[in-house]
This record gives sequence, structure tokens and C-alpha cells, in this order.
Amino acid sequence: MEIGAYIESNRSALLAWGEAVCAEVSGEHGSLLKVPASVRVKDPQSARAKQLKKAYGDPTREMTDLVGVRFVVLTSMDLAPIRAQLERSSSWECLQARDPDHEIERAPETFGYQSHHYEVRQPRSAGVSLCCEVQVRTLLQHTIAELSHDAMYKATQKVPSQATRLVARSMALMETTDELLCRAMEAVREAEAPALAVQRVACELTRTLSDGNRTDLLEDLLSSYADKITGSSAEDLRSFFRENEFILDRVRDRQGEGLFSYPSAAIVAYWLVGRLERRVNQHWPFPGSKPDLDKIFSDLGIAA
Repeated sequence: MEIGAYIESNRSALLAWGEAVCAEVSGEHGSLLKVPASVRVKDPQSARAKQLKKAYGDPTREMTDLVGVRFVVLTSMDLAPIRAQLERSSSWECLQARDPDHEIERAPETFGYQSHHYEVRQPRSAGVSLCCEVQVRTLLQHTIAELSHDAMYKATQKVPSQATRLVARSMALMETTDELLCRAMEAVREAEAPALAVQRVACELTRTLSDGNRTDLLEDLLSSYADKITGSSAEDLRSFFRENEFILDRVRDRQGEGLFSYPSAAIVAYWLVGRLERRVNQHWPFPGSKPDLDKIFSDLGIAA
């Protein structure tokens, strides 16, 4: 069947397959996406033009981008989870058609287009084998790819060598920028790790209480005492509660009262008072809960 007619007669099936791929990946990793993922079916006229240029023997199978979806993440650190799902999912058969990492290994001196391309086909058991082209790239890669595609790939005249060079330089800068951003984000994650560990333990200790997993005030509380939170703080919090099991009962009895309506924050407040005593007053972030703090001091037998 002529490729344009094939697309028209199979548009619904192509769209459905692209939407299935898009939904599975977005459902698992939607929080990583910085541009809403959408499905597009190839324009029949564009497909006809591509067939004239490529002369595929069977364009309905060899033209792998009859339907496509693109996933755009913030930095290269976020590429791996989506790539792993594409490669391991049992919902389809997946072939990586373009791997920029391998291209860099082969030609490290070259700075060019970067985007991971996958051919995602329906499993053979489906009886048909529609292919969805999936592109996975960072926001920086997406920006430069779109700009260079519009300015160079669609150019009606020969692209000046200076323009090609400028795009290559921008891609080199993109790699450097991405690396610096990844390093900055990793540094932030390392700095946040102790506080996040305390959060997890606090929510675990209060899981039997109503709203025990809420972290609203807890994040503000930990931020106010950030210089006191270390890599050993989470285990210290756990030990503190083994030594003071009565605290959970006090929090339970006072639920609905000020700070005690946020159990995870309340037990961390107990821990801070137990370890810092009156020094807690210097950075207490909730002026409206001072009476609750006084009760915590009293429960622990520490003068406020």
C-alpha cells in the first residue's frame, strides 16, 4: 500500500499505539518530564517525500517514525530511568536506533545532535507490528535540536559553514552546562540526604497516627536546624525514641492541638529539645506554637 494511504487508513491504530507507549512511560516517570509528552502521527505528505528520498522496500515497516513520542527531562541524570523502562518493559519490543553515548565514544572530538532514539514495536503476539519512534532527551538537548532543525535541516539553501560551526559550539557548551548542572544537583542531594533520612524515620515512627506521614511543618523545622542535622541524625532519632517510648502516647493524646496535629514534626521537636535543650529556642520557626514547645520541654523534664 502507498505510504500516505497506509497512514490515513491506519491513523487510529498508530495513534493508539503511540498513546499506549506514552501513557506507560508518563505514568511511571511523569514527575521527570519537563515538556508534556504528546503523540504525533506522521503527516502523509511528509512520509511520501521521505519515501522518495529513501526508497524503502517496505515503507510501512522500515519507516519507523510513522508515530512518535518524545520525552524531555531536565538533565542527563534523569535520562536513565526512562531509558531503562523502554528497554525492559514487557509491553513491547524495543530497539535502540540511536545512542549518542556510543557516538561520543566513537568520535569524542565531535559535538553533534544528541537524543536517544528507540524503535518501540508492538509484541509479535499482537499479530501486527506497529512501530513508535521514541526520543529521550534533556531540555537543553531539546532546545538546541529544535533550533538547529528549524534553522539548518529545513534550510532551503546550503547552510554556511560558519552556522554549522556555531551550532557545534553551542552543543559543546550544552554538554558543559549539563555536566555543571548535574554536579550542582548532586551536591544539593548530598546536602539534603541527612534531613531526608530524618524525615523518613519520623514518618515511620508516627505511621500509626493520623496524618503521621505529613511533612508540612517537618521540612520547615529541619530547615531551621539544618546545621544540627548530620549523617547520624536519623539513627539518633530512632535511638531517642527507643529511650523515650512515652512520647508517641503524648503526641497521640494531643492530636488536633497545634504542633501535635503534625505528628512527624512533633516528634522531631521532642528529639531536638532532648538533644539541644534550651538552644532550641534560638531558632524555633513557629511562634504560634510556643505553648506546644513548652509542653515538650515539660514532658522531657527540661527547663524552657
